[in-house]
Amino acid sequence: MIKLPFSERTRRMAVQLAAVTDNANSPRSISLQADAARDKGNWADAAELYTKAIAADPARTGLLVQLGHAEKELGNYDRAETAYRKFVGMNPQNADVHLQLGHLFSRMGDSQKAREWYEKGLKLAPTDVELIRHANMARNRSGKPGVEQKRREAMKFVDAQDWSRARHLLRELVTEDNERDMIAVYANITKEDGDFDEAKKLYGEYREYAEAFDQNSLEDVELQLGHLHKLAGDYKTALSHYILARNVKAQRSGYIDQTGAIENEIQACVSEIYTCFAPPS
Repeated sequence: MIKLPFSERTRRMAVQLAAVTDNANSPRSISLQADAARDKGNWADAAELYTKAIAADPARTGLLVQLGHAEKELGNYDRAETAYRKFVGMNPQNADVHLQLGHLFSRMGDSQKAREWYEKGLKLAPTDVELIRHANMARNRSGKPGVEQKRREAMKFVDAQDWSRARHLLRELVTEDNERDMIAVYANITKEDGDFDEAKKLYGEYREYAEAFDQNSLEDVELQLGHLHKLAGDYKTALSHYILARNVKAQRSGYIDQTGAIENEIQACVSEIYTCFAPPS
């Protein structure tokens, strides 16, 4: 059941924040601020704050993983790798960070290194469903060296914001090479390339993929569809997708974050819809 905004978790967070209000520069306060920035999708602030929190309290090694996530979302792959590897050095038996390093190298288009990290994680957690799935995908890909090179090239074009060439390679990867894990990137790049109708169809395929293999991505599916319709000027449809994204996130977390990025998108759409239907002055 979805809890109301003032859930027990929210109350606990409020108590924690109140406890450090008098010392905004305390290690605990900085890490809470970093978490808040992360939850809002403000990756630049999150990375900066996690860096400060780690410097203030090096014993909290879990902050390195959060820093890695933030840097990865910013496209700072070298920094993300450094943060993850530091955590591995201090927590070598942690299987999840091996999974995260596999994801990082997969996003970079380096399937060989991705497979190495998935395999290492699988040795630590042989029954982990996500590690099994991604390790199997990486093994299948290892027999197709041309595909690995194509993935690297595609991501280089993405980083360079060369949407047309990135889209061409991503289309081949997804439709011809059966690299289904690239469907989200393909849909996003198609949207960036201005082909909204095709992007909408691809987001439908992204939803099917998420439902079958990656339930945690369902929130992103709705969020991206919201962005798509907002770009097209269809604020009512965008609003419906943002609300679905908020509901999916609430079901997972147990509370509705009224200060997060999704809520901001909802309020922006409401303002646009109200403006459209406001009576003439």
